[in-house]
Amino acid sequence: MIEPKMNATRNLRGEGMGKQMTELSADAMKTILDNLYDEVVVVDATDRIIYANKASERHYSVRKKSLVGKKVYEIPAWFNWEPNTLPMVKRTKKRITVEQTSPIGEKILTTATPVLDDTNDIQMIVYNVRDVAQLESVKQDLALTRELLEEIENQDGTKLFSLPDTDIVATDREMQKIITLAESVAVVDATVLIQGESGTGKGLMAKFIHNNSLRKEAPFLAINCAAIPENLLESELFGYAPGTFTGGHKDGKKGLIELAQGGTLFLDEIGELSPNLQVKFLHVIQEKEFMPIGGREVKTADVRIIAATNRRLEEMIHTGAFREDLYYRLNVISLKIPALRDRPGDIPSLAYTFLRKFDQKYNTSHELSTAFLDALLDHGWPGNIRELENLMERLTVTVRDEVIDTPHLPERISTPGTVKFQEKYPLNTSLDDLKTDIEKDLIRRAYERFGSSRKVAASLKISQTKASRLIRKHVKQ
Repeated sequence: MIEPKMNATRNLRGEGMGKQMTELSADAMKTILDNLYDEVVVVDATDRIIYANKASERHYSVRKKSLVGKKVYEIPAWFNWEPNTLPMVKRTKKRITVEQTSPIGEKILTTATPVLDDTNDIQMIVYNVRDVAQLESVKQDLALTRELLEEIENQDGTKLFSLPDTDIVATDREMQKIITLAESVAVVDATVLIQGESGTGKGLMAKFIHNNSLRKEAPFLAINCAAIPENLLESELFGYAPGTFTGGHKDGKKGLIELAQGGTLFLDEIGELSPNLQVKFLHVIQEKEFMPIGGREVKTADVRIIAATNRRLEEMIHTGAFREDLYYRLNVISLKIPALRDRPGDIPSLAYTFLRKFDQKYNTSHELSTAFLDALLDHGWPGNIRELENLMERLTVTVRDEVIDTPHLPERISTPGTVKFQEKYPLNTSLDDLKTDIEKDLIRRAYERFGSSRKVAASLKISQTKASRLIRKHVKQ
């Protein structure tokens, strides 16, 4: 904990200007801070909390001594502040004032002030938090701050809702936990398997891990195993020796494994690898070596492997389509990226991020209406983040109005519930079939999200026995 000190302040008796100035002790200063109604929290340059006053306890529901010494992202309640000011201040090195919703639902005003050292680096950030109800008089100042934030947001593609040093937008608590885990395992040189539906950002997560690893200065190379025929995929991965192929390069060709030496190789859609390539790639992971096609010299494979898939590899193992030994070699560290529909808190943040990105790209300027954001929240997003990004680019280009609103949305999004339900379930639908479909959808989504019958049971408020039975029926059938 820091020891506040003031070397030229009045003594506590409050003598006038002509009286002697005395030093205020650290204990006295801490007593004063603990008697403030406003919350005061100080974070150092590594995002570690080094001071919290008594008032901070009401927002985090823990004793202040439990806050001090922890990184901010180790405090569960920290995830619930909307928007998060920390990346803004670290990016701009300027004082930021924003309205937020606290973890206990209060509307508050937060001022985050960076303290800079002689080299203009952030030494610490001082947070002052107070109730908005008492501060209606500062509304005009807030308007000016919002204009400043919009200017900041358009500089260098800054994402106001992003975590520091990453383009991954994560307001949702579960997604924040996944990012925290990814950051912690990035420095461990082990294979990673990223699972999730198409469009959830698996490639971005792989790049995030690489950028936070000890290999970040070396190449990051990616290949989609489903996009290239097997014979070409093998040569792309392993390369080939001179004279191997008619019409090939006379000097041979280096494969991605060799080109990524010292860095990271990202294999997207790993579930599409043929049995032959699965065997060869298992050897690369186990022995850290490979041989180019047609070659006679074994080469070292000094690469970190990150793989991703939208398929259920466990089921593929049972059918013999995927090697169990390769699965366990890949699945040393497992990250499951939730579908966008399961992280609705990120939808507005992502929408604004893409809006600013494409406004800047196409030299346009738009805002989003509340009704528009509500419509986005109601949509199921089968294409996940990729679908949302494509939508925002399309609207940025086609909408001439200043505010993007619900009339600008395609019908499948503007009236999602009514259209989808009526099309899928006409009036002659059996109620038993409807109940079964809904049950199957809920169980599959819950199991994909939580991965265990105990957590599925807790989420759906049913017994674990029933959850296990329904998982066997709808997921593992």
